Amino acid sequence: MLFDSPFKKNWMKYFIPLLLALSVTQFSNAQSSGNTHSDMPARAFQWKGANDVQLKHHQMVALLLQPQNNLKAAQKTTNGISFNRVIAQSTKDSVGTYFDSVYLAYSPNRGSTYDYNDLIYPYSYAYNTSPMFNYAGIFTKPQVQFDTLKHWTLDPNTYVYGPYEEDFATYDSHENTISYKSLMADSALNHNMNFINKFNNAYNIDTALSFNYISGVSDSAFKQFFAYNTSHLLTEDSTYEYHSGAWHLSSKSLYTYDGSNNLIQIDNYSNTTDTTFTLPLIEQIQYINTYDGSHRLITVASNYYNGTTFGPYVTDTFAYSGAFTYHNSWKEYQYDPINMYWAPMFNMSKLINMSGLPDTVTIQGYDSILHSWEPQTLDVISYNTAHYPDTLKEYDYNFTYYPAVPSYTTIYYYQTYLNTLETYPVPSKNDAALIYPNPVKDQFTIASLNIANGCSISVSLFNAEGQVIARQTMTWQGQTQISTKELVPGVYWVVLQDGSGNALHRQAIVKE
Repeated sequence: MLFDSPFKKNWMKYFIPLLLALSVTQFSNAQSSGNTHSDMPARAFQWKGANDVQLKHHQMVALLLQPQNNLKAAQKTTNGISFNRVIAQSTKDSVGTYFDSVYLAYSPNRGSTYDYNDLIYPYSYAYNTSPMFNYAGIFTKPQVQFDTLKHWTLDPNTYVYGPYEEDFATYDSHENTISYKSLMADSALNHNMNFINKFNNAYNIDTALSFNYISGVSDSAFKQFFAYNTSHLLTEDSTYEYHSGAWHLSSKSLYTYDGSNNLIQIDNYSNTTDTTFTLPLIEQIQYINTYDGSHRLITVASNYYNGTTFGPYVTDTFAYSGAFTYHNSWKEYQYDPINMYWAPMFNMSKLINMSGLPDTVTIQGYDSILHSWEPQTLDVISYNTAHYPDTLKEYDYNFTYYPAVPSYTTIYYYQTYLNTLETYPVPSKNDAALIYPNPVKDQFTIASLNIANGCSISVSLFNAEGQVIARQTMTWQGQTQISTKELVPGVYWVVLQDGSGNALHRQAIVKE
């Protein structure tokens, strides 16, 4: 299991409260030495026990949050757009001993974006299982588009800090990941992995292959197929496992959307008891999602098949501040089928600084004996002048108070690069829309936009330094109002884009 050794438990304690799911993906290879990797890709959406169910639930929740996290700081130059990209990350424990480090190398025009929802750089493919799984292109177009990654960590078997893995990624002209390879320092314990993605004419992932290698020999193979509707939204994916000389269907997921293209339901089918691939697939878990008027995820309710019945399992609830695209509150409740009530499990809250960025994260767990929320961790994030995180300190509650010395300190290192191919909107003005009033107090109205009603648009707010601080996606219906209550006074740029990312209008506003 994933939580066997003290190293794994401490590492999970560091990341799960803040990140829950995607933190597992970021350094999951370092924690999985006890797992048989050959089983994981084929069982990417199959659940074998309570801990596995909870982990998969958290992974899916993080996946659903991902489309809201495409944030990147930019400054215009004479020859292109200048960005910062993360080139290294190191974590030390409370006594200053290195615990984990990542080093990255990029092609000239590729960079990284920080995830303000989960407060991470998601380096690795999703789940360390079947990275081909794709929703809205978020894994085939990763937030960190490195070419090579070197990962050093504390070995969970020897507790010696040293090299652990090297990852290699290649991309097509649309920045889709077409291949990804992980080579482990100890491939006898942690299998090497190779992933290959293929795309259709609309540049959506169509077919994906994954392989595990032991001593240079392919130990297992898996492939996944994806289907889309006329709006290019994923409607079905099916995973096959190569077994006894033939391919066998092992799981599939179905996706349902509302009229605004919000993903409102996911149904996963598999058969965890069938080792011969002869029994029909059974629905194992179901996710029901709701959104607010800005298409931000509000609730995720999961129902789980326990082998006998199909009933409620976990509910997550999110809250947001103003127009910000990342949540500032996350609560989780798990259903107790014996006592038939929803038990509180997890409570996360973020404080937003004057630049509109989360700088303090408080994690609480529920004490079922005292019937109260109890502190668990406190995370404090500082940012550099470009609004990228430079230090994350985590303090573990010791049942009485938070200690003065952080349990873990993560430092990020950056490199400035010039992207001559970047077409991301840069503040400038045209007359394609009417935005009023200006100056603005609590909200402004967008009207007279030269686009047909019913088309998808996005509204982004940049601060004066080029940082995207908020984004909303909506269906255009002639006009819309955007809240500015949470913005500090100053100058901002409003950027309107169509569903394909083409700029429609750019205009400066003054927040009083």
